[in-house]
Amino acid sequence: MIAKLIRWCVNNRMMVILLTSFILAGGVWAMKHITIDAIPDLSDVQVIIRTEYPGQAPRLVEDQVTYPLTTAMLAVPQAKVVRGYSMFGSSFVYIIFEDGTDLYWARSRVLEQLNFVSNQLPSSVNPQLGPDATAVGWIYQYTLQTAAYCPEHPGGLWHDPVTDKWYDHRQQKEPFIRDRLVLHRTFKDRDTCPLNHTPLVKPQIDLAQLRSLQDWYMRYELTSVEGVSEVVPIGGFVKQYQVVVDPVKLQALNIPLNKVKNAIRSANMDVGGKLIEMSETEYMVRGIGYLGSPGSSTETKTNRTQQVLADLSQIALGANDDGKPIYLSDVAQLRTGSEIRRGVAESNGEGETVGGIVIMRFGQNAQKTIDRVKDKINTLQTGLPAGVRLEVAYDRSDLIERAVNTVYRTLAEEIIVVGLVIVLFLLHARSALVAAFVLPMGVLVTLLVMYGLDINANIMSLGGIAISIGVMVDSSIVMVDNAHKHLENKDKNTSCIEAISDAAAEVGPTLFFSLLIITVSFLPIFVLGEQSGRLFRPLAFTKTFAMTAAAVLAITIIPVLMVYLISDRVLPTSWSKGKRILVYVLVMVLPAVVLALIPLPTLADYRIWLCVGWVIASGLIVLPQKIYAEESNPVSRLMQRLYQPFFVFAMQYRWGMLLGGGLLIVATLYPLKQLGSEFMPPLEEGDLLYMPTTDPGISMSKIREVLQQTDKLIGQFPEVQNVFGKAGRAETATDPAPPSMLETTIILHRDKAYWRTRPISRFYDHWPNWLSAIPRKIWPNTRRITIDELVYGYQLPNGDMDDIHVPGLNDVIRFPGLTNAWTMPIRTRIDMLSTGIKTPVGIKVMGPNLEKLAELSEQIASAIKTDPRTQALTTSAFAEKSVGGNYFDININRQFIARYALSVNDVQDVIMSAIGGMNITWTVEGLERYPVNLRYPSELRDNIEKLKQTLVATPSGAQVPLGQLAEIQIHKGPPMIKSENARLTAWVFVDITGIDVGSYVQRAQEVVANQIQLPEGYNIVWSGQYEYMQAARQRLMMVVPIAGVLILLLLYLATHSWLKVGIVLLAVPFSLVGAVWLLWLLDYNLSLAVWVGVIALAGLDAETGLVMLLYLENSFDRFTRENRMRDRADLWHAIHDGAVQRIRPKTMTVVTTFFGLVPLLWASGAGADTMRRLAAPMIGGLGTSFIMELLLYPVIFYMVKQHKLPLHTTSSPT
Repeated sequence: MIAKLIRWCVNNRMMVILLTSFILAGGVWAMKHITIDAIPDLSDVQVIIRTEYPGQAPRLVEDQVTYPLTTAMLAVPQAKVVRGYSMFGSSFVYIIFEDGTDLYWARSRVLEQLNFVSNQLPSSVNPQLGPDATAVGWIYQYTLQTAAYCPEHPGGLWHDPVTDKWYDHRQQKEPFIRDRLVLHRTFKDRDTCPLNHTPLVKPQIDLAQLRSLQDWYMRYELTSVEGVSEVVPIGGFVKQYQVVVDPVKLQALNIPLNKVKNAIRSANMDVGGKLIEMSETEYMVRGIGYLGSPGSSTETKTNRTQQVLADLSQIALGANDDGKPIYLSDVAQLRTGSEIRRGVAESNGEGETVGGIVIMRFGQNAQKTIDRVKDKINTLQTGLPAGVRLEVAYDRSDLIERAVNTVYRTLAEEIIVVGLVIVLFLLHARSALVAAFVLPMGVLVTLLVMYGLDINANIMSLGGIAISIGVMVDSSIVMVDNAHKHLENKDKNTSCIEAISDAAAEVGPTLFFSLLIITVSFLPIFVLGEQSGRLFRPLAFTKTFAMTAAAVLAITIIPVLMVYLISDRVLPTSWSKGKRILVYVLVMVLPAVVLALIPLPTLADYRIWLCVGWVIASGLIVLPQKIYAEESNPVSRLMQRLYQPFFVFAMQYRWGMLLGGGLLIVATLYPLKQLGSEFMPPLEEGDLLYMPTTDPGISMSKIREVLQQTDKLIGQFPEVQNVFGKAGRAETATDPAPPSMLETTIILHRDKAYWRTRPISRFYDHWPNWLSAIPRKIWPNTRRITIDELVYGYQLPNGDMDDIHVPGLNDVIRFPGLTNAWTMPIRTRIDMLSTGIKTPVGIKVMGPNLEKLAELSEQIASAIKTDPRTQALTTSAFAEKSVGGNYFDININRQFIARYALSVNDVQDVIMSAIGGMNITWTVEGLERYPVNLRYPSELRDNIEKLKQTLVATPSGAQVPLGQLAEIQIHKGPPMIKSENARLTAWVFVDITGIDVGSYVQRAQEVVANQIQLPEGYNIVWSGQYEYMQAARQRLMMVVPIAGVLILLLLYLATHSWLKVGIVLLAVPFSLVGAVWLLWLLDYNLSLAVWVGVIALAGLDAETGLVMLLYLENSFDRFTRENRMRDRADLWHAIHDGAVQRIRPKTMTVVTTFFGLVPLLWASGAGADTMRRLAAPMIGGLGTSFIMELLLYPVIFYMVKQHKLPLHTTSSPT
C-alpha cells in the first residue's frame, strides 16, 4: 500500500506540491498565532473555597468552618485530596481533583456541595470559590511607588536612552525614535527636572492613598482585561473610619454599646421613594443618607473623608436630662486609621509599598494575557496622580521569551548541523535540500497540529520537536541515498522518474514502520499521571506529531522533490547556454537586487545577509551539480576503509565479540548503581524566590522590619536587579501563606556582565604567560558564578592555605528564628498548591492531636538534622510550629453571667466589637467603599487588667466589668491549623544539598524509622518531589511492558520473523551501555526527563536496527536471486556488501540523529537543564548501539544464516 502511495505521488506531482504549499502556509500562520508559555501548566485541577471569619482564632475557624467544609467536600465526585487551612480570620479549603477533570465541572460540583453544608456554618460567614485560576496563574506583579516629579510635566517625561535626550511629548519624534523612548513619571536620583532644570516636587501621598489607588483604580480596570481572573492587592493600609468609644462616658450616660452600633448603621443609607409626577414630568424620589453624601451636613467639607467624619460626629445617640441631644462625638473619638492587615509588601529594602498581583484565568495564553495587561497599564498610568509610578516586580513573559528562544535557537542549530552533515555525506547540495526539507516542513506541520489541538508552545512541547529533529530526517536520507544508488545502477531503458520511484518504494515501507515504532515507543508517556503526565505529555504529543509528519512527508513530497532535484541539472539540457544564463540571473540576482533596494527600515540590520542568503540558496537549486557515485564519493570510500578492518576482525572472532559485548553490558552495572534519582531536574527560571519561615507568633510590625532588612541584604549582591518582598498573604484564595511566611521575589540580571567571575583550574595554570595566552582564549580560566553559587557561596583557592569561602545569599541572611528556604517562583507556587510543600522533601505527620503532632514533627526535624546519615546533606530541616501562636483566652463563667440575666452571646458580642473591633457599616464614596469600625481605645485593650475592666451592659441597664464574668488567660495555641482529608497534620520541611532526592529520602526514612516511635493513630507521609517521583515510577513500571509488547508486534509486522525481532532488539542493551556511562560522566541523576530520553532511545534503536537489517536482508536476497548464494563464503560476501558497501546511509542516519541532538547538550538558558537530560541518554546510547550494529549485527546475521549453507573457507573479498 505504501509503495502504491509513493508511486501515486510521483505521478501526481503538482497536486502533491500544491497541497504541501497549503500546509506550509498554514504552518507559518500557526507559528505566529500559537499559544506560548514557559512550561506546561503542572498544577492539579483544584477548586479553592475561601471563607472570611473576621477576628476569629484558628481553632474556632477550624471547628466552625474548615472541618464542616472539608468533611463535606470529601463526597465531591472525583475529588482525591481535600486540604484545609485554618488561620486567624480565614479558612481555606483546597479540593484537588483527579487528572482530566474539567475545572468548571469541578467548580459546579463544589457549589452543589456548598449548598448542603451551608446550614452547618455560622450565619455570618459566606464561603466563596477562589478564582478560576491555577498554581501558575501568577503571571505579573507590580508595585505602586512614589518619588519626586516635575511640576511642569506631572505626566512624566520621555527619555531616549540612545542619545540621552528628554522630551515632553512622545509624538515629537520620528517613528523609529519614538519606539525606543521610555516614560519616566518620577525621578529618584536627581533634584531638578532633566528638561528645564526646575526643582522637583515630592508628592504627599501615603500608603493608604496608594492602596486606594490599587483597590479602586488599578484593580478593576486590570481585572477587565481578557484572560485575567483577578487582580490581588498586597501591602499598604486599607482606609478605615474608626469610632473609638469611651466606655466610661457610655456608662455615665447609660448608653449600651449595642445602641451605638445600631445608631451608626441607621445613619448610613440611601433609600428610594419610587416615583412622583409633577407638571407632566416624572421624577425619581431619592432619600440621601449615606455618610459623607454631598449636602448631608451643614458644614463645608474640604474633602469626602472630612465629610464622613463630620457626619459621624452628628449621629444622635439619645438625649440628656436637659433634652439636649447626645452625639456620637460626645462619647467617641472619630478618626481614620487602617484595617487589621495580614500582609505586607516591600521593595528593594527601601520600605513598604503597595503591590498588585495579576492572576491569569485557567487555560489562557500567558504571553498574550501579559501583553494585554501591559497595554492596559500603559493606558492607566496616565491617570495616576503626579509623583506615582508603577514598577514591574515580576514579569512571566521574560521567562517565556527566554525558554521558547532557548528551544527555537536549539532547533535552528540542529537543522543547520543536520543539513551540513547531509551535504558532507552526499556531496550534492540539492539532494541535501531534499532530505533536509523534512525538517522545517515537519516542524511547521507539528506547530499546525499543536495549534489545532490547543497545545501550548513551551519548553516541553518544543522539546519534543527538538529531540525528533535528527530522527525526522532519517527516512528522507535513506530514500535520497537509495535514489542515488538506483540512478547509478539504472539501465538506459529505465527513466529517472521510474528509478527514483522504485528506490522510494523499495525502502518506504520499512522506513514507515520504523517511524511508527518510534511513535509507539512513546506510549508510556501518554499514560503518566499527575505532574509527570502534565509535564511530559506535551513532549510526547509533539514528538508523535513530528515523527508522523516525517513519515507522511517521506512517502509523499520527498519522492516528488527527488524527481525534480536529484539530477546533475535542473534546467533542461536542450536549452541554449544563453537561455540558461538568463534564468540564472532572473532567479539568483534579480530578487537579491530587489531585496537590497526595498526601503524598509526593519530590513536595515540584516539586508546584506538576506541578499547573500538568497543568492546562495537559489544557486544551490538551479546551478549544475554532479552526482557522485557511492564508490567515487571520497567520504564513502573513507568510511569503508575505516570500517573494513573492524568488520573483518569481528567476523573472524565472532564468539569473542559476543563475549566482549556481554562483558561490556555487565560492566555498566557499576555506573548504574552510582546514579542518584530525582523527580525532575530543576527548571532554571532565571529568578529566585526566598521563602523563609519565622516564629508563628511574630507581630506584623516585626515581620515588616525583618522583611525590609532581608530585602536590603539581598539587593546588595551585584547579580540582583530587583527585589520584591511579601510577608503574610495577599488577598486571594491562591495564597494561603501565614503572616510568619516571607516571600521575596528576586529578579536577577539577564546581562551576565553583572555576574561575578570565579577562577577555575586549567591544564595550563602553571605555564608561562606567553605560552598559556592561546589556550586561555579557547579555554578561559574564569567563569561566571552559577545561581547555586550565588545562593550558597563558593570556595576560592588560597594556595597552600584553606580555601576562602565567598559568602552567598544564604550566608549573609542569618537572623535568629529565621529558617531560610531558596527556590524559584513558578516551581514553588505549583508545589505549594499541589502538595503544600515548598522544599524538595516534605514530611507530613498525620494524627488526631495538634500538640502531639507538633512534638513528633520537632523530633523528626531534630533527628534528620543531627543523625550522621543525613546531617551533612541537610541544608535545613524545620517543623512548622503547630502550637506556636499566642492566645488571650476569655473563658466565660456561665454561672456568673446567669446572675445578671446575660447570655454567652451578650458577652461574646462585647468581645468581638469593643475589644476586637467590628466593622459596623461601609461608606459609599463614589466608586470607593470603606468600613466604619467600632472599638475601645487601644490603651484599654493592651493588657489583662485593663481588659478585665471592659464593661458589659446587662438587661437592667447596669454595666458589669468583664473580669467579673470571665477568666482571662494567656497561653500558647495553634497559629494555623492544617488538615488533609479531614485529619490534622503537621509538616516538616527539608532542604537538601549534594545528593539526589531519592537517595536522601531512603536515608531519612531509615533515620526516622530508627529514632521515632509513632503512637497509635499517627502516621507519616513523605511528600514534595519524592511523592511525584514515586507516582511516576509506579505508572512507568505498569506501562513500559505494555509498550514493549506493542513494539514487538510492530517489529514482527515489519520483519515477519521473531528471530529478526530478537536481532533488532539486541541494540537496546548496548544502547543502555552508552546512555548509562554518559549520564555517569555528566553527573546526572536518574530523573523522569532521563527516563523519557531512554524511552526515546529504545525507539531509535528499533529504527536503526531495522535499517541495518534491511540492508543485510536486501544484499542477501540479491545474492540469492542472482544465484550467488552457494556457500558460506558467498554469505560472507553478501554480508560484506550489505554492511561495508552500504555504510554511508547507515552512518548518515545515525550521525544526523547524533549531531541533531548534540546542540541540546550545550543548550543554555531557561529549560536547558531538562533538554540536556533528555538528550544525554539518547546521545550516549546512539554511539554504543551504532558500534554494536556495525560489529555484532553482521556476526549474528552470519551465525543465523550459515546453518542453511554448506561449509566453506571464509575469506574476505578482494
